[in-house]
Amino acid sequence: MPTCLSSSANLLTDLAKPENHHFRAEFTEKTHPKNTFLFAPGQEENIIVIVKSGRIQIYLAVDGKEFSLIILGPGDIYSSHTRAHVKSLDKVVLLVIPTERIYSCMTNYPAFTPSIINILGKLLKQSFSIIENLVFKDACQRLTHFLLQEACHNGTSSEKGITIKPDLTTSQLAAIIGSSRQTVSKILNAMFQSGVLSRKKNGDYLIPDPILLQKYSLK
Repeated sequence: MPTCLSSSANLLTDLAKPENHHFRAEFTEKTHPKNTFLFAPGQEENIIVIVKSGRIQIYLAVDGKEFSLIILGPGDIYSSHTRAHVKSLDKVVLLVIPTERIYSCMTNYPAFTPSIINILGKLLKQSFSIIENLVFKDACQRLTHFLLQEACHNGTSSEKGITIKPDLTTSQLAAIIGSSRQTVSKILNAMFQSGVLSRKKNGDYLIPDPILLQKYSLK
């Protein structure tokens, strides 16, 4: 299921280079607090957003239910002209540019095109992963997939295992894997009892052995 993309953030690195300051000047920098609604379906403003810091959640809302599509982090790109809702999961800093301006800038600065295509390609790959998980995997397998992806991309290894810091509520985890809060809570408690996952005092999770966690989800 969706998780933070392991973006190399090359676009941010390129934008910070002195020779590209004219392109960087085309962007407006905006800061938003945690849990702020940023965009909604039907919004007339058509802009391109690059996440400079923090995380934003892209999700659908149907009949009062939320389904998370993806979580974007530093270096990732989003267009406001979609049918999705967007909110900040952390305090975020966004680089904003009108869509028509970035087309012009890409013409004038072709070196940026590979970085942008690479990030958009990761988004497309993630979309297929979402569909595959929903069709072929149950809630426990989807949650396990999310936890292992976090461990792979954002985890901290130690002799005790891998610590992950998703900083998400049970409701947010449920939206990410396309399940209910009650189901996710039940699965997490079962994982804690079996020892394949443990919760640390600060709310982080410890995965003692990723292989055992993977095997647990396949029972």
